[in-house]
Amino acid sequence: MVLFQLKIVDLFRWLFIFMNVDYQQLRAILTIKLMMDNRRQSISYRRKEGKETNNSFLYAVIIYMVFGLFMGLAILYKIPSLMLSMTLFFAYIMVMISMTLITDFSSILLDTSDNTIILPRPVDGRTLFVARITHILLYLGQLTLALSAVPAIVVTMRYGVAFLPFFLLAIMLSVLLAVFITNAIYLLIMQFSSEEKLKNTINYFQIIMAVFIMGGYQLLPRFMGSLDFVSYVFVIQWWSYIVPPVWMAGALESFQLMLLDWPHFFLTLLAVCIPILGIYFTNKYLTPIFNRKLSAMGGDIESRQSLPIEKRSESISMSGKISLWVTSNLHERGAFELIYKILGRDRKIKLKIYPVFGYIFVFGLVFMVRGKEDIITTWNNLPTTHYYLVLIYFTFIISQVALREITYSDEYKASWIYFSTPIESPGEILSGVLKAIFLKLFVPVYLIFSVFILFVWGIVALDDIVLGFINNFIILLVIAMVGNRYLPLTMESTAKAQSGNFMRGIMMIIAMSIPGLLHYLLTSYPLYLMASIPLQFIVGYFLLKSYKGTTWSRIKT
Repeated sequence: MVLFQLKIVDLFRWLFIFMNVDYQQLRAILTIKLMMDNRRQSISYRRKEGKETNNSFLYAVIIYMVFGLFMGLAILYKIPSLMLSMTLFFAYIMVMISMTLITDFSSILLDTSDNTIILPRPVDGRTLFVARITHILLYLGQLTLALSAVPAIVVTMRYGVAFLPFFLLAIMLSVLLAVFITNAIYLLIMQFSSEEKLKNTINYFQIIMAVFIMGGYQLLPRFMGSLDFVSYVFVIQWWSYIVPPVWMAGALESFQLMLLDWPHFFLTLLAVCIPILGIYFTNKYLTPIFNRKLSAMGGDIESRQSLPIEKRSESISMSGKISLWVTSNLHERGAFELIYKILGRDRKIKLKIYPVFGYIFVFGLVFMVRGKEDIITTWNNLPTTHYYLVLIYFTFIISQVALREITYSDEYKASWIYFSTPIESPGEILSGVLKAIFLKLFVPVYLIFSVFILFVWGIVALDDIVLGFINNFIILLVIAMVGNRYLPLTMESTAKAQSGNFMRGIMMIIAMSIPGLLHYLLTSYPLYLMASIPLQFIVGYFLLKSYKGTTWSRIKT
């Protein structure tokens, strides 16, 4: 596969020479980068096994072909309007390519580690940057081909073989435009922010990408099914000239229907010229700026390491203030503050946990548009139902995911510090971790849902909110006590066992169902429901006390 890709690159040797790039150096760099592709996992398809694989790229291609199948059948085949179907298709292509470029290739495009190997040798910055861009274009080209395979077949069947070359050319121009726009966004962010802020921004893009894939999978079919596209006519308006997918759709409609009016002429001109000019502008002007920024980023790391340690601020952090209220000793307080800060700072932890926030809201929308009723009818009928119980207990998924993921870390070898300190009861650390997860992740989302519940169902649901809050903490405690007990950040990330996933899922469903079912039964007896609040509080208190008393013999290593 690598040789085939290099043969394709050889066909454009003249172009690289025209760009003043040393082709032999570029080819050598590309050979290594392409060989490493199969060892890197895509954000859109992360294998949960801890094993290294040489087929990760193949898995990504299969997933993208499934997405392409949906786009070909649900949009290009179902929607009769050529302009509308092509606009939606190219919007999807550009968003997927841009997000893939940001999420999967940010570490490659912004990586300065290979500079220590390449730059001491006679390799100029332009050759290195063009090698990076060419590597990305090859990768994205194959994913684009996977996305476009089924749509190309649908387009050929619907509009004829003569339409296919123009369709593929439009796809290629869309990829070039997406690469240009993404690079421009990178430079804009790098111009006004530090390396750390840039990496944080990319991390949030990765989280959005994960939610986008899940949300699109759940919501788009329902949205498409509720709309009538048969009689829809796309009218070119002023905003069409600033939306790239409309450019591509207008150019294809101009060819297919032989429309030679001014609106279609300008759309075709934009579709052809802007991507080519964008790539030229990137190579001519953005490349030197980008290389200087990368060098500055690498230099910033060294300069930061050489700076003297500043005097620590005397003010207490937010986590420190909260820990004073919710913890009872120094060991528990230390664990609470550590995990509280890690949950807000560690990019890998956030990438594992934070997409769950989006999943909850996505499934909330799915719940709203379910069945044959429209959204307005469902909304008007909500106050007469007990659906708020679903929102109260569905939020627990955040705590459950965080409780599992906080055990794993790439720096798990640093866990020796737990066993070198005079800690008599590791349960104090476990309880601090549990409280940090609950207050940092669960409580903010629960407050949002509580405001929504009070807005829709009124003050009568207040006692349900209070009882649900206590029950969610009890459920978290029960799952933590029943499962294996690990100290935080002590397990290697590749040690995640898949054999117990099914049983953990069953346990979580049972732990959520029993309190939820009892809560539902108590809604018919308001006095009993209010009386159960202090009772559940006492149950939670003694469970936490028992969990806090965990001994070293119960800790798994």
